[in-house]
Amino acid sequence: MIHVGMDLHPKSSYVRAITDEGELVNGRRINHSDIDKLWDYLGQFGKEEKRVVFEATSNARWMYRLLKEDTTINPIAVTPHKVRIIAETVAKTDKIDAKVLANLSKMDALPRAWIPDEEVEDLRELTRHRADLVSQRTRAKNRVNGILIRRGIIRPYGDIFGKLGREWIDEIELPMAMRLQVKHWLDIINSCDRKIASVETKLYKHLAKKPRWSSDIKMLETMPGWGKLTALTILAELGDYRRFKRRSSISCFVGLVPTSKRSDRSIKYGKITKRGSIFLRRILIEVSIHGARKVPRYKRLFLRLKKAKGTNIAKTAVARQMLEDGWTMLVKREPFRSISVQAGNLARAG
Repeated sequence: MIHVGMDLHPKSSYVRAITDEGELVNGRRINHSDIDKLWDYLGQFGKEEKRVVFEATSNARWMYRLLKEDTTINPIAVTPHKVRIIAETVAKTDKIDAKVLANLSKMDALPRAWIPDEEVEDLRELTRHRADLVSQRTRAKNRVNGILIRRGIIRPYGDIFGKLGREWIDEIELPMAMRLQVKHWLDIINSCDRKIASVETKLYKHLAKKPRWSSDIKMLETMPGWGKLTALTILAELGDYRRFKRRSSISCFVGLVPTSKRSDRSIKYGKITKRGSIFLRRILIEVSIHGARKVPRYKRLFLRLKKAKGTNIAKTAVARQMLEDGWTMLVKREPFRSISVQAGNLARAG
């Protein structure tokens, strides 16, 4: 087997190969605008099996599917932070990184990352796109509110972006420069509203009804405080949830566990790692307060931690508990109302 390390970047990559016998092959810089050079480099090894290893960066899915077109190539994406832990080095260059990946492949010491298939990627792209649009809309609303505050204008409604609020905004007196800004931000809000509605149509009327997702969505919706959007985001970001072997693994994957420093017999915990999908963490923390209101077990956890460590930590803890319970529901195929969640690890189902 030929082991090829690829230091993958947005516009170019550096590749270097090593044989099973340890013989290094000269590397090459490949510009993605001239991808035929990559096929030329890999083609020198003929029909011999080739394992191409690269970090799971933003364009890793593109490279994975590209390499899959050749049946002699086995593309493998690896988890970036785990590679850095395994192969810590002072000197860091593209050539060294490619060589390190090739050697890790030769030693069969690859911390493999999971690459979503096209259906999961479509779902993930749409849920993330919706989240980005909501963020843009929120930013625009905050800008309008900021203008009113600077002008000393008190809002007559809690939400000034509904029908009555819009009529009120049109009637208030503003200087020319401020009126121009308000019009600009309102146009952005209107545009975001239309785009969000379009995305939600595709999410709720098409993807959510696919056999692959429909039963899982119904299961997740039995969790108090979770609706279709939360369920879809969980499924999009986790992908194949059966690949996780225990409850704690899923919280680590999403970045909802605290950092820890261990020295001799002492353990110090810090903030959560935030290593994983910010989109999933954000929505889980947003809906955690609904779970705390509706489920006594979550409420007790929330109130205890709120008193000891503050609201944000309490919401994060509830979000983690809800996520782990949701995963247990999925793998055991039991709705929330009848589930009996244990504190310990759950063996992989199936």
